[in-house]
Amino acid sequence: MFLGLLMSLIFSANAQDADFGVKGGYLNVRASIKADDISISASESGFYLGVLAVLKFSDKFHLQPELLYARVSEADAIFLPVIGKIYLTDKLNLQVGPQLVFSTQEVPDDFTGTEFDLAGGLGIDITSVIFTEVRYTVQINNSYTGQEDIKVRGNYLTLGVGFRF
Repeated sequence: MFLGLLMSLIFSANAQDADFGVKGGYLNVRASIKADDISISASESGFYLGVLAVLKFSDKFHLQPELLYARVSEADAIFLPVIGKIYLTDKLNLQVGPQLVFSTQEVPDDFTGTEFDLAGGLGIDITSVIFTEVRYTVQINNSYTGQEDIKVRGNYLTLGVGFRF
């Protein structure tokens, strides 16, 4: 369903109002588990890479759906952010939007392999082709689906560079 919506957005944009590109970079994942009065967290680093479309609705607002592959240690995931970019200047933009994350690993019982996240960050258009961005993403849903009062969530920090065609 999400991919269908993403493709609809891409194909509904006029050709002169859409750019496509690739991006990749550093990924830091921080996972936390909270049960009763106990809280445990850990972080690990990896990378992400993928493709994107930039749909230009005006000079000040762009929508950027992405399809990203992420790898941290031995774990893989697919990230599907849809980021609204609000241009504060010609080169600096504020980014905010939802993100879905799908684990490609086998998920234990009482857990879900799907996350609903909220992302925010800043981007800089270095040239008309090259850009860089930093985002922080917070998981909204609980990955634990069992009966106990346990909360399992992840947060992501991404630092990347991309190229538009």
